[in-house]
Amino acid sequence: MPETALKFQQTGSWPFPYRTEGHDTALTACRHKGEPALAFLTQTDYEDDFVFLRLGRKRPEEIGRFSSPVNHWRISGIAYEQARNLLWATEESGTPHQHADELVAIDADSGVHAGTVSVPLLDSHALAFNGMYFVRSDGSMLEMLDRSGNVLATIAAPIGSNCRGLSAAPWTYIASDTASNRLAVISLFGQLVASCPEPPGEPGGIEAVAFDNIRNFSGVSQLPTEDGLAGEEGSPFHPDTPWDPQPWNFRHTVYLANQKDQTIYFGYFYD
Repeated sequence: MPETALKFQQTGSWPFPYRTEGHDTALTACRHKGEPALAFLTQTDYEDDFVFLRLGRKRPEEIGRFSSPVNHWRISGIAYEQARNLLWATEESGTPHQHADELVAIDADSGVHAGTVSVPLLDSHALAFNGMYFVRSDGSMLEMLDRSGNVLATIAAPIGSNCRGLSAAPWTYIASDTASNRLAVISLFGQLVASCPEPPGEPGGIEAVAFDNIRNFSGVSQLPTEDGLAGEEGSPFHPDTPWDPQPWNFRHTVYLANQKDQTIYFGYFYD
């Protein structure tokens, strides 16, 4: 079956929480102290901060931050486990403090190091968690892991050779093929379902992807408001107004971190 060609309807953008010349920016939608939030992290030359931005706002609103666990300063991908309110992090190989053979659990409210799972050594640049399995990527390979760190499957990524961002969505994963400047939707079996060849921002800059699995989109408007409350009825700021263009499959929001222009873009797929 041929892949579906998708477009990206941008509904807003935020500047990075702080400018950086680091690399391997990571994003995930999560809850921070009960609030739906976007967790942001990027590598720097010093101790890294997790920054939490409140979802559903036109402008960025920081609601918290904490430092990475001690010596875990090469984090390159993060994912969220909603049942236990944990952020899971993967790290690239290299020095200092190489932990590329671990997945690290971090309490999403406090930043406390909540556990470690040993996994095979991999120069990982992206991580996703769908509630049952982890998937991580070194760019050219996707590796499925159970919660104990056992490898269940390994496949060549069908999205090129530079998968820098990965996020779990219902029955699929959304990935960034950064070098080719496209987004890809992959099935649970690793098949390419759809692709979006023109993500927003400077070409080749998408380093992280986050699918919003946190909010109930039946009550979310197409465009965010200043205060997060519903706008005028009949406007795109009201949740009862149909989205235009109509979203692919169902209402959703995807967040994209463009490292080159230091901007987080958000919007949805349509065909």
